[in-house]
Amino acid sequence: MTKKIYSMCMAVALLVAGVAMSGCKKDNNNPDQPKQVQTYKMSIQASKGTDQQANGPRRVLGLDGTTLTATWQAGEQVSVYNETQSEALTGYLEAQSSGASVQLEGSLTGTIGEGDELTLKYRAPSYANQSGTLEFISANCDYATASVTVATVAGGEITTTADANFENQQAIVKFTLKDAADHTTLLSPTALIFNDGTANIATLTIPDATYTTNGEGILFMAIPGFVDKTITMTATVGSDTYTFNKTSTTLTNGQYYILPVEMAKEAPAVPAGALTGAFTVDGSGTKVNFAKGNLKYTRESTSVDWSTGTFSFMDNQYDYIETSNVSGNYANETAIGLFGWATSNINTPVDNTYYYPYETDKTSTSYGSGITTANVNWATAHANYDWRANTADLGTGWRTLTNDEWTYLFTTRTVNGGTGKDKSYTVGQCVNGTPGVVLYPDNYTGAIYTTGSDWSTFEDAGCVFLPAAGCRNGTSVSNVGVYGLYWSSTSYSGTDAYFMYFRSNMVLPGSHYARYYGFSVRLVKNVE
Repeated sequence: MTKKIYSMCMAVALLVAGVAMSGCKKDNNNPDQPKQVQTYKMSIQASKGTDQQANGPRRVLGLDGTTLTATWQAGEQVSVYNETQSEALTGYLEAQSSGASVQLEGSLTGTIGEGDELTLKYRAPSYANQSGTLEFISANCDYATASVTVATVAGGEITTTADANFENQQAIVKFTLKDAADHTTLLSPTALIFNDGTANIATLTIPDATYTTNGEGILFMAIPGFVDKTITMTATVGSDTYTFNKTSTTLTNGQYYILPVEMAKEAPAVPAGALTGAFTVDGSGTKVNFAKGNLKYTRESTSVDWSTGTFSFMDNQYDYIETSNVSGNYANETAIGLFGWATSNINTPVDNTYYYPYETDKTSTSYGSGITTANVNWATAHANYDWRANTADLGTGWRTLTNDEWTYLFTTRTVNGGTGKDKSYTVGQCVNGTPGVVLYPDNYTGAIYTTGSDWSTFEDAGCVFLPAAGCRNGTSVSNVGVYGLYWSSTSYSGTDAYFMYFRSNMVLPGSHYARYYGFSVRLVKNVE
């Protein structure tokens, strides 16, 4: 069946003197001859085709079982592009009524000839920042096209060879997102990104109202179709990120899909110089990553003053520097790993006095009787030192655990439902010949460490080892390999500060002693 297109203006015949026009046909491919531009009124029947199609191009979308139904709404507009002439026609066609099959009518200005292929386009698509509802897709993402051929152009009346049978140019997907950890927990993200392996082709920015409208955990997304690609979906759930990957995926335009998706929670990014394990250190859920080794301070040579040194991390968790035979005044040493509690900045005195953790003075007042917890942040208090681990900057944010955090870590934190010795930590075992404490991260599911086990396996699983590096009293070092003593950032008094202490069969956080004693320092960073 053909359709008529009526001319809205009279064609103007231009007669050129001396040129016979009779019996000649204009060749629009000749660049010397101008195209014939007219304004037309176009009227054409538009439908979704057969009832078996899953989708149509209509604006109102709804679900009937697993079939997506659609209808036109009166007043919706369609643009027209002449593929043969490579020209977008000015104007649009408008739905004259509502329903599954309607008449489209409107005025179009441009060049149309017999045999031209026209593409009718419903809505310019945008798949970004969808809200996750069918209503949003209906109003913003429902992109469909139809192709028709011009049959004749004669006497201002134009016919086409067929009705306009629109086809959707995207798939519509209903997601139910679940946590892959238990295959049950429904996820309700605030954002979702759909990547086809080359680009983010659709995104959701999801208000709370979406889940009220659709139901718990249910999202709808319009996605331009593709064939045999590896897709990645990334969801933001609170402060967590979840991902889903699938190879050899095809989404066909015009189809409706129901996809239950199990998404895996991504581990937070681990800072440079930190270990992978996350450890809860208080009742509010604060988590930290431990540095890869104890803190050390190195000067270039014995001929320069200690104040010109550099802070860095030891290469391995089981490393320590001082041994029991260190004595004298450290004059022949270039590195130190047992520190007094004082932490004044090298350029910022406290009470007009500088206090340095590498000092060997045995008077507690030399380590800052006025220094309180607020001053003791190793990342900022030593900001003017050259903070480097190997060749990489340690960066900002490193700190020392408070006394309460050390206590929570050993006495309250749970690992797989257990607390305390042989659940959240193991004491009295050796790593690389060094006795110490093994801490298991919050999510640890492996075996308990014993001397002689492959430490690399435990370290890869996020375990932390605190070596028993002994202590220093002035310039005399003792109990290396026997005791572990680690400073907290909490002052006990003007002469004492809190520390965590362990030996072969016990751990005692909450201990306190004179500030001038040299203890180990293991820095942490909060998990973002």
